[in-house]
Amino acid sequence: MKKQLTFLFLFFTIVAFAQERNYTSIIGKIYSGNKIVTDAHIINLNNKLGSVSNDYGEFEINVKENDTLLISSIQYEKRKIRITKIHIKKRKLVIHLIPLVTVLDEVFIEQLSGNLLSDLSKAPKDTIRHNFTFTASDLSKKLPVDQSGILSPPDAEAFTNPIYISGGGGATIPDFYMIAKRKLKKVLTKKKQFPKKIVGDLGVSFFTQQLKIPKEKINNFLQYCEYKNIIEKYYKNDLLAVIQILIDESKAYNAIKN
Repeated sequence: MKKQLTFLFLFFTIVAFAQERNYTSIIGKIYSGNKIVTDAHIINLNNKLGSVSNDYGEFEINVKENDTLLISSIQYEKRKIRITKIHIKKRKLVIHLIPLVTVLDEVFIEQLSGNLLSDLSKAPKDTIRHNFTFTASDLSKKLPVDQSGILSPPDAEAFTNPIYISGGGGATIPDFYMIAKRKLKKVLTKKKQFPKKIVGDLGVSFFTQQLKIPKEKINNFLQYCEYKNIIEKYYKNDLLAVIQILIDESKAYNAIKN
């Protein structure tokens, strides 16, 4: 029995060592224009090994030919690079990332033609009038003494409290309902876009071949993983944690009879 265990141990050790020898360690550097990119995540989608760029934009990772690297940073667009023979031979990799541009929702203003001169001519005239009159002698008048003292601080309550009323006027109370509604809409939009984004980053084969999740059940599987805060981790650019959650949860998911 001991001989069999020893043989198995040696066998798996040799297999692991042989697999390790198939990989080559390469050094990469990440730029965006002339600026180095630090704290970017580099993940080998084939062996699930990852690395992070240092303060000089440099990283080191084990790869082999035809492996795919996924590079992501919260301020830049994600990028995939397939490892070629040239990369293996030079053992160097230079990556350029494109800054991420946030596209805002369109805003439509009614009753405008788009012609500035025409729209200005149609602007309503100011009909508010005042009864204040000033003369040159008013400029030489002295103001009354400050009852609070020249060193006394102003009443911050009158400036900051939205429901504070002073002198017949008051500030507008924030529309907390609309603020909460916009925040909820943003969260729901991110949640809706998550399955398409994560599948686009990792590829369908990652789910179907490595996690053994049928293609038609990928969305269901991602919903199953939501209790692990996988969506929040994804949008925080923590892809290594996301991949680990997917690997761990796929085992339990596949054990369930769907």
